[in-house]
Amino acid sequence: MLLVIDNGPIRKQVEAELQSLRAAIDRCEEDISRHETLDLPAFRQWVAVQCSDLLNERRLIEEKIWGLRTRLSAIRGLAQHGIRNEVEAFFWFHEIERDAGAIPPYVRRAWEEVTVGRPERGTRSGVETGRFGDGLEDMRTDARTADGVSVKDTTLIEDSGDRADTDEPRESAKHKTLYRKIARVLHPDLAGALTRHELELWYQAQRAYEEEDVVVLETILARCDRVGTNHLILSELRGLVVQAGSRLMTLQRSIDDLAGLASWRFLLLDAAEKKSRLRNVRRDLQQLVGGLIREAIALENELERIEARTNRWLLRRKGAEGQLALGF
Repeated sequence: MLLVIDNGPIRKQVEAELQSLRAAIDRCEEDISRHETLDLPAFRQWVAVQCSDLLNERRLIEEKIWGLRTRLSAIRGLAQHGIRNEVEAFFWFHEIERDAGAIPPYVRRAWEEVTVGRPERGTRSGVETGRFGDGLEDMRTDARTADGVSVKDTTLIEDSGDRADTDEPRESAKHKTLYRKIARVLHPDLAGALTRHELELWYQAQRAYEEEDVVVLETILARCDRVGTNHLILSELRGLVVQAGSRLMTLQRSIDDLAGLASWRFLLLDAAEKKSRLRNVRRDLQQLVGGLIREAIALENELERIEARTNRWLLRRKGAEGQLALGF
């Protein structure tokens, strides 16, 4: 016997579930878009005015740290390229710095080795200029350093080589898979004319693909426009429900991350809430500045230690030369 089943009610139920998920996705997209276009620019301007003293102090200390690190790096570089030790390297670095004429050839060769391929000032080799710069945050990557306030977020963390070797192939394959899914929806050759929103998502997807940023690609995929459902069979509709649920979870995770930033819903705060948030921002900036000051002091102490050893070495050297002059 052939039993005919009316799929109409089941289809309506699945379509209703899909529409509910899509509505929730739209609300998440609106929240993210509001943060990007309204709250974030306003927050940047507010911090630049309210925390200008701490931001300027941070910038000056980072400049100082960069200079100290450069000196130490040059001294240690000389010691690694033909100079016997740090003490003698400090002496010759000082001579080079004051442009002394009598620099031995082997010292000049070592100095050339040190200066070849040296990073430009803008990179600052470990003291990044963008942590609390004019922008303080950009979506996701800069969101971590974004509010320019969290010490733990601004710490530069490098994974171990073992972990990089383990995770890279899997992450690389995943970012390619995500990009292909996005391309099927947003590539101009496949999707035809794109709206302004779709075009911006496509540009973001290309940047994220170049950077192999899986999280951003997942978020972009979740923000892609959805296709219609009239021509789909029931199993395909159920597949869309699963996909929409996954996308909603991705967007909600992104929002949870953004909600931890001081810029989240900034324009909706009243005066008292802004005052409270300002205290938190200034407190965290003060902690960061304090950490930079301690780092600068440690670098200064290291240079002073090497300089003191160099001075003792010079005294011994002069004493030995004096004895030779007297015929001892």
